[in-house]
Amino acid sequence: MKNKIAAAVSLHLIAWLAILVVLTGIVFLALGVFWLIAAPLGAGFSALIVGGGLLGLTLILGLVGLIIAKARSKAKKGASHRSTDNQIEEQLRPFIGDRATEWAKANTGIAVVGALSAGVLVAASPSMRRLIYDAARPLVARKALQAMQGLAERD
Repeated sequence: MKNKIAAAVSLHLIAWLAILVVLTGIVFLALGVFWLIAAPLGAGFSALIVGGGLLGLTLILGLVGLIIAKARSKAKKGASHRSTDNQIEEQLRPFIGDRATEWAKANTGIAVVGALSAGVLVAASPSMRRLIYDAARPLVARKALQAMQGLAERD
């Protein structure tokens, strides 16, 4: 686990270092262009040209990124044919089991009213919160242990 964290942190630092190097290169390129055109055109006009060029380049890169993001989102929407209900069901099934998931699908109204009532009851009563916490503690502990074992097995 420590190796994964160290690798992620070092990758993060390398990414920021690369960004710093690229930005430094852009600054020096802009400065070089400024010095090149400052003698014949003057400092003020050269600054306008270099600054406008950098802003234009940023605008073009932003538009290209926006076009790419829209194309990816269209491709992702076309590839995803599952409905939201199916996605929620797939996420809940490992936690509550097949039988409870099928019951909740068949009795959606009762499940919603029960969940809202439980929420109101838990919010209003500290003793009910404690009772639910005490009842859920073994389940949460078991799920946490399973998750940690799953992470350990991947290493």
